[in-house]
Amino acid sequence: MSYYTFMLLQGEKVQLEVEPDSINTVAVSLEDGSTIYAVAGASEEKKLISMQKRIEEEKAIVSFMQNRDETAAA
Repeated sequence: MSYYTFMLLQGEKVQLEVEPDSINTVAVSLEDGSTIYAVAGASEEKKLISMQKRIEEEKAIVSFMQNRDETAAA
């Protein structure tokens, strides 16, 4: 999965796996040609953090299931 750079309300830049189209953001093109996505409001920032947590939880579940299957096969 791809990572996208988001600018949070406090000015912090974070790289997350959430698709920018999933929340209300403003795309900002930087001089180096990269794009960051400014989060448009506190509720959208909460939604962004919540969606990233779900992605991480799903990845942990998949990893656990893969480990369990590998252990069972051994």
